[in-house]
Amino acid sequence: MRCRYALQSMAWWQWTAAAVEAALLTILTLLWLDTLRERRGWQLARHKKLLIIPACSIPVGFLVVLVAPLWLALILIAVPALSIVVMAMAS
Repeated sequence: MRCRYALQSMAWWQWTAAAVEAALLTILTLLWLDTLRERRGWQLARHKKLLIIPACSIPVGFLVVLVAPLWLALILIAVPALSIVVMAMAS
């Protein structure tokens, strides 16, 4: 019962910010995977354990932004957004 009240009391911006964070982390993870695939000798079957960390960062980032205050959520959203912009400008 208490958990249901906590979810209902969250503002719309918390859910939106968490969804944006999850989308940005997904894009960043896919870009990182794409850069790994371009390396010579890199095989997905051999390096599956390496992919667990960024895959786990997506739900963790979602939950952290969901419970964080607005100013911290904006900072946490800006970090992967800036990383994506830098990767786009570098290529």
